[in-house]
Amino acid sequence: MEYSFIYSPEKMVNEIFQRTMDAAGVDFEILHDNTVQLSDDISDEKLKAIIGELKGFGIKVQTKENRDLVEEIKIYIKKMVYEGDIRNVKISELLSNQLGFSYPYLSNLFSSKTFTSIENFYILVRIEKVKELVLLENTSLGEIAHNLNFSSVPHLSNQFKKVTGLTITQYMKFRKK
Repeated sequence: MEYSFIYSPEKMVNEIFQRTMDAAGVDFEILHDNTVQLSDDISDEKLKAIIGELKGFGIKVQTKENRDLVEEIKIYIKKMVYEGDIRNVKISELLSNQLGFSYPYLSNLFSSKTFTSIENFYILVRIEKVKELVLLENTSLGEIAHNLNFSSVPHLSNQFKKVTGLTITQYMKFRKK
């Protein structure tokens, strides 16, 4: 049976997952992005124990029957921003290709469940990444804007102020105190 493991990109998932599956005595094969094929059918009890163990580490287990597309969208966007190259990408195409649904469907579903748009969520995640990067002394605003797919430093600054209510300079002074 195929299961997807959903997690935040900050987690050390591979190590945790490997330890949990080894402890449960379950053989598996990683097929593609977070999808795992279990070698044998496992009992419901064993699966529940694995799910409980992984949940403690912030890892969710999904089957095709209990798929949560909104959560998948959030995780995929976070993973893209924190681990991928997002320069000159169209979020709509990436999500459609990754999840196998049209972007209008995904957008309507996301908005109806979260009361915000996918684009707004994407901006919020990028601003969270900006907050981390501006505190590093070795990264310029130009590099940050370029790497996080903002059209320019002024565009980045405007988005930052709109989301946080602070300028980047004010934020840096506040964080350093």
